[in-house]
Amino acid sequence: MRIVHYGECGEPCVFLLGYFDAVHIGHRKLIERAKVLAKQLGVKVAALTFSDAKNGEQVYVLAEREALLGRLGVDYLYVARFDTAFKNTEGESFLDTVTDKCSVKAFVCGEDFRFGKNAVCGALCLTEYCKKRAIMSEILPLVSVGGQKASATLAKKYLDEGNIEALNAMLGEPYFIMGTVATEGRHVGRSLGFPTANLHPAAGKYPLAQGVYAVRTEVNGKEFRGIANFGPRPTFGDGRVVCETYIDGFSGDLYGQELTVRFDFRIRGIMKFSSAEELKKQLEKDLEKIR
Repeated sequence: MRIVHYGECGEPCVFLLGYFDAVHIGHRKLIERAKVLAKQLGVKVAALTFSDAKNGEQVYVLAEREALLGRLGVDYLYVARFDTAFKNTEGESFLDTVTDKCSVKAFVCGEDFRFGKNAVCGALCLTEYCKKRAIMSEILPLVSVGGQKASATLAKKYLDEGNIEALNAMLGEPYFIMGTVATEGRHVGRSLGFPTANLHPAAGKYPLAQGVYAVRTEVNGKEFRGIANFGPRPTFGDGRVVCETYIDGFSGDLYGQELTVRFDFRIRGIMKFSSAEELKKQLEKDLEKIR
């Protein structure tokens, strides 16, 4: 997938309008429709996103969205900064920039999409603009799950609760954290027989509720189950928030490698143990729940 920055030129495309913070099931409907139109028109699929947080921290940071959107079939990502200049851009001026720079043949968005200064423009404005410029436009209805609109706001609520099952249903696939396995550490897990791969969440990523989770990760093309402690390590007086993952059945050195940890369900909250031996016993119980 190619990255194009706001104001630069892209290839002729069907252009997806949105933020794509969570890349949830509503976004996936938009992508699938855009792919159909792009095939009919013989052009690429492009999506708009932001390099920084639009409204608080992000469910998926930019690198994670790049990986996810590329896998879903987006050909290039049009990346803007949500800075003062962008916020003060009038709606028509924004559409002019995108249309002219990317040779847009069709726009696709959800019915709740807002744009322009103070978010005063919506689907009606887009439809009128497209008629004036002889561009196709499709406004798709909102997608709900469990009676609630799929949205980044709802995703963050589920993250706050540690409700991974509900989050995954809304996202359309397991929630994940990407990162580089840290080389520093006290190697306490290894001494207990539970060596871990530690990821530090990227700056700007919305936090998951602290706790111990059932996870999966792929190493050298093979998927492994595991348990991940997301949060501090109070037994050893370490208050840093880390995604510390024990990969069940894997043996080897992952330091410095890129790793994606996918979450299945929450096992328990974080606990402080009186000794390393007590911690080891609890980890053995946690493993029983994923095997």
